[in-house]
Amino acid sequence: MREFELLKHVYAANPALPARVTIPPGDDMGALRLETPEVLVTVDQLVDGLHFDLATTPLEKIARKAITRNLSDVAAMAAVPAGAVAAACLPRDFGDARARRLFDLMRLVAQSYDCPLIGGDISMWDHPLVLTLTVLAESRGVVPVLRKGAREGDVVCVTGELGGSLLDDNGRVHHLDFEPRLKVARALASNPATRPHCMLDLSDGLARDLGHLCDAAEVGEGERLGAELFADRLPIRPIVHNVCDGRAPWVHALADGEDYELCFTIDAARAAKLPRAVAGCPITQIGRIILRAPGSPAPGNPASGNKPAAKISLILSDGSTRSVDDLGWEHHGP
Repeated sequence: MREFELLKHVYAANPALPARVTIPPGDDMGALRLETPEVLVTVDQLVDGLHFDLATTPLEKIARKAITRNLSDVAAMAAVPAGAVAAACLPRDFGDARARRLFDLMRLVAQSYDCPLIGGDISMWDHPLVLTLTVLAESRGVVPVLRKGAREGDVVCVTGELGGSLLDDNGRVHHLDFEPRLKVARALASNPATRPHCMLDLSDGLARDLGHLCDAAEVGEGERLGAELFADRLPIRPIVHNVCDGRAPWVHALADGEDYELCFTIDAARAAKLPRAVAGCPITQIGRIILRAPGSPAPGNPASGNKPAAKISLILSDGSTRSVDDLGWEHHGP
């Protein structure tokens, strides 16, 4: 496999790029003609052995996830993708045919979301496949929805279903085949009746990611927000109920990660009128944002009153409450 031959193959697709790409791949930089002055940027890596298994995962699904993983971030801010650049570290034994096919597939997936690949870089090394995608996006008339903005009393909502993202469900594996919620986010954020106070996409598990919304909230000095969730309201993916690993289905919904659904908060008055589906996607109200007191007794202790110390707590079907702050994914070293 030779780098310059692969690059020539990539450049050969330039004529298929949309007119807003004013400098296509092949120069030192690419260029886009954007509709709005503000540009949003997101970047994500996809690593063999961490985000997929090259030995068992079809190239079609690897290419798809490389693009859609970033587009889920775009959806989280209710933005519109404008273009992308890709950097790849290919194993030396990857092979010319597979390399060409991988880039062709990434280009086609990006094109299907009107997010043209306008440039990038290729390296070859003696390590696993790594794909790094940077996506540029625009607000196009809709103010981006940020992570900060949650308020005490807000209702916590999620799109779609949660848990079991790594499970094979009749040939469909959610973390590879998910649909980024771009249309849902735009519909929610562009309508004053449904616009969220804050929003993010769920990649590290609901319990972990909802904590980010609580941490980012702007509250009074010495105050912190938390959330109470209801186990019997969680929209759990049906396949999770068939898993026999000793963990309750709600644990999977809160901890498995790579759901790539949206989690947002909205005030109770508007939540009461929130439709059950937006842009064809189910919306479920699963809990509420609360004010918590740092250092107070843990949930379940009568002395804790209405301000539990846990950031995220879960109310089970029997009425008991437990902290779920320990659930979810976080990268860490030795």
